[in-house]
Amino acid sequence: MLRQRLIDLYRHVCRLDVRALKPGNVGLHSGFGDLEAGDFLRSAEVSADPLMEPGHELGERILQAVQATRQAVNSNTNLGIILLLAPLIQAMLEKQNGLSLESSLAAVLRKVTVQDTKKVYQAIRLANPGGMGRINYQDLSEEPTVNLLNTMKIAASWDRVADQYSSNFYDIFYFGMPRYNALYARWQDQCWATTGVFLGYLARFPDSLIERKYDVLKAREISDMIIPLEKEFCRSDVPGRYEAQLLKIDGHLKRDRINPGTTADLTIASVFAAGLRWL
Repeated sequence: MLRQRLIDLYRHVCRLDVRALKPGNVGLHSGFGDLEAGDFLRSAEVSADPLMEPGHELGERILQAVQATRQAVNSNTNLGIILLLAPLIQAMLEKQNGLSLESSLAAVLRKVTVQDTKKVYQAIRLANPGGMGRINYQDLSEEPTVNLLNTMKIAASWDRVADQYSSNFYDIFYFGMPRYNALYARWQDQCWATTGVFLGYLARFPDSLIERKYDVLKAREISDMIIPLEKEFCRSDVPGRYEAQLLKIDGHLKRDRINPGTTADLTIASVFAAGLRWL
């Protein structure tokens, strides 16, 4: 049954999210503030069913998953993951024979409504992510008057999750998925392949969460720091040899309370999208 396979894949990639070493993010190796890996695993367990519920429109799917998470964990553990995976899940559930996942996703995003936007705004307010700030038009504190795709286009310049909606998940399909597939084919290790995707995103795209919470210079500084390591890591035949170096960077980022959270969300969405080809 497709729904159960989607649930299994979702929980699997959420486990990878904490097993893979992604510097600055919560994992089995270390937490971040008062958050630990168990909070993320619990979030995955409770959000899986509402995310895969048949018949829901996109906004309702996102809202119910965030509500379930918030009831189980009193913090924002998975908003970005839910926002990125929900459209992919919707596309799979509605996919017609012979249609590619990309085409099905485009159809899902074209038909979103203002009602979807209202429910997504409600979900974001409930999750209460850091560094959101205020804007003059369609701010989260107000009732939206345009459809979800248009609000995401407004936010795309400062939020790379929103940018995926406005570009039909271009980064996911044309960078993250191929990078994961290539690294997994070489190493036969999902955790290290996930780490490689994370480093690849961070080296190429300054993290938009860091940029919002600090500034663009800090986000670029972190990306510049990662670039030489990412090149070495992804060319290596033995990724485990870089574990100590990655842990050192992880400690440095967490001491400064810097979390490349958007990069982690893009990474997990890429691994999830790669897994969809086997369903």
